[in-house]
Amino acid sequence: MHRNNMPENWQPPAPAWAAKWQGESNFVVAYFGCQSSCIDSLSEWAINALNANHGPLRIEQGTFTDNAGVSNHLYIAYWLASEYQQWWNCAANNQWWRDEQREQEGVGFFREIISMPIERFETLHSTTTPHGISTTAQTLEGPIMEHGYAGAMRDRIPLSATESLQNQFDASVQFQATRNTNNKRVIVTPPENLCVIRSGQNWSECDEEQKRMYLSKVHPTLKKGMAFLQNNPAKSGCLSMRFVDVKDENWQPMEQSFGLGLATDIYAFEEWAKSHATHLAIFERFMEMVMTFGDNLQLKLWHEVSVLPAEECEFEYINCHPETGLLKYC
Repeated sequence: MHRNNMPENWQPPAPAWAAKWQGESNFVVAYFGCQSSCIDSLSEWAINALNANHGPLRIEQGTFTDNAGVSNHLYIAYWLASEYQQWWNCAANNQWWRDEQREQEGVGFFREIISMPIERFETLHSTTTPHGISTTAQTLEGPIMEHGYAGAMRDRIPLSATESLQNQFDASVQFQATRNTNNKRVIVTPPENLCVIRSGQNWSECDEEQKRMYLSKVHPTLKKGMAFLQNNPAKSGCLSMRFVDVKDENWQPMEQSFGLGLATDIYAFEEWAKSHATHLAIFERFMEMVMTFGDNLQLKLWHEVSVLPAEECEFEYINCHPETGLLKYC
């Protein structure tokens, strides 16, 4: 990691760890969603396709209510990039999505495919327990120095050593898209350097005292921050934010959550984290837990941040309402 933005004599406020891979380390993460409380059709596809040859390294599930008040179910799947394309090229896996019947079911479906070359993403964990893409890594290294200051996310992304990763548009942008004749199927091509963050919280192993403090102080403050990003794209540069409750394979709660956000570029999230009252409040509440429980803190926080490449990302929306994901920007 480089330290272009690290202040002189920097000491992080709390320990943190980052994932480290060996060998092939270019990945794809796919978000497969359904805008309905009835997910039989999507689940039947997922159970078969995600367990087929060349399937993902990891599968997760979650639910959220979007900014239109619609209930959504979500599958999150991580692949090695070389395996994903072989998997998607198999008709048994892609035919369900391509079938025109999806447009007639009265239910919104979406798939958001994000290429994650190793030089374009970073991870951070408050403990040595991996989450998300980091579960595929050989190790978590740390405690690291490159966190806790403005610009630390960029310092952890290798490509930022030579490129700015900055875009010159705001939330009024209109992205390139293709539509079918009935306008029910839209494929959006996201621009280079669009930023995706998945920022997670795991309180499943907290004792009752820590769980009570987290759920009464930190979690409500976190939800306010996510709501600000979700509802204020013009002010924040955040184009989409979903606050997701993690579920097990039977869609039962797991005492975990994550924010899944898309922003104009990494600077939008950085500016919010650095100076906005909602994030400063989140950080203050978290540090209260750190000061209260010290080395015995059982709460696990983590994130992964990707800066999209110019190619190999695809966002498809079928019969979705116009506020879905990037659909409202095309």
